[in-house]
Amino acid sequence: MDEMLTETLRALAAHQSVDGGSGAPLPEGAGEAADGLVRVRTAPPGRVTAMEVDPRLLRLDLTTLIAHIMAAVNDAMADLQRTVTTTAGPVDLAGLSEQLTTIQQDAARQFTSFLDGLAYAQERLSRRGG
Repeated sequence: MDEMLTETLRALAAHQSVDGGSGAPLPEGAGEAADGLVRVRTAPPGRVTAMEVDPRLLRLDLTTLIAHIMAAVNDAMADLQRTVTTTAGPVDLAGLSEQLTTIQQDAARQFTSFLDGLAYAQERLSRRGG
């Protein structure tokens, strides 16, 4: 049980900013620029998951093309932020982590007490001769 709680705490720490531990599908953000010729999708914790650039934009100079891509990425990130804020609401991950740590410590104490009781019972049985 202690190992399972340790793994849970480790997983929580690794994914605190991703999905709040809900297991639900991660939210996505969508953005576009240049009248829809650049489209971007994002996911937590700030990853670009898809990008489409219409080949017609390749005729533009590099600086302008980059500006359109950056605008689409920023739009998608803002959409993702809005989505996460409205769907998830505030999550007290620090409080949850504290609670899991307390559970882990209590479980370790209870397990130690249980093992001590077993050792005591075994010792009494061996003194009785069986």
